[in-house]
Amino acid sequence: MLQSRLPPSFRIQISSLRYSCYRLYSNSSEIAQSKEWLDTFDSSQIPRHLFSISYSRSSGPGGQKVNKTSSKATVALGEGEWLQSSTSYWIPSPIRQQLQENPIRYETKSKGLLIQCDTSRSRDQNTEECFSRLLAEIKSKVYFPGEVKEEDKAKWVQLEADFKERKKFNKQKQSEKKRNRVKKFDL
Repeated sequence: MLQSRLPPSFRIQISSLRYSCYRLYSNSSEIAQSKEWLDTFDSSQIPRHLFSISYSRSSGPGGQKVNKTSSKATVALGEGEWLQSSTSYWIPSPIRQQLQENPIRYETKSKGLLIQCDTSRSRDQNTEECFSRLLAEIKSKVYFPGEVKEEDKAKWVQLEADFKERKKFNKQKQSEKKRNRVKKFDL
C-alpha cells in the first residue's frame, strides 16, 4: 500500500534493501548462525588483544581525581584493519558484509576504528563501555528480515487488492462527477 504511493525508483531501492541480505547469502544456515550471534554475543567475548587500548586524562567534573588519573579509555584499530578477516574473525561473514555496506559511526575514513569513553572514573569500566558501544553499534546496523507467514502474505495481498479497488472506485466517482458537469447544447 505504501509502496504504490512512492516513485518507482524509490520502490526499487526499498525492495533491494529488503532482500539484499538474502541475495548475498544464499546459505540459510549462515544467516541463522548470524541471527543467533546477534542475540547471544556479549561485549566481554570481543577479543581485546586485537585492539590498541590507551588511557588519557578525562575531562569534565571530578576535581583533583580527574586531573591526576588517566581514566578516559580509547579503543582503536589501525588503518585498514576494521572488517579485515584477520582482525574481525569474531564477526560472522554475513554481518561483516552488511557492515561494509553500512558503516558504523566509530569507523574512521581510513577504515580504522576509534571509540572513546570517559563516563566513569574507572578506566576498566570505561574500557568495557567502549566495547559495549562497539557491539551495540554493530547490532543496530545489521538487519536480517524474519520469515514471513503465509497468512501475513495473504493479508498483504488482500490489502493491496482493497487498495486497488478503492482507487478504481474513486477514479470512477471523479470521472462521473466531471461527466455530469459537461453542458450539453441542443442545436
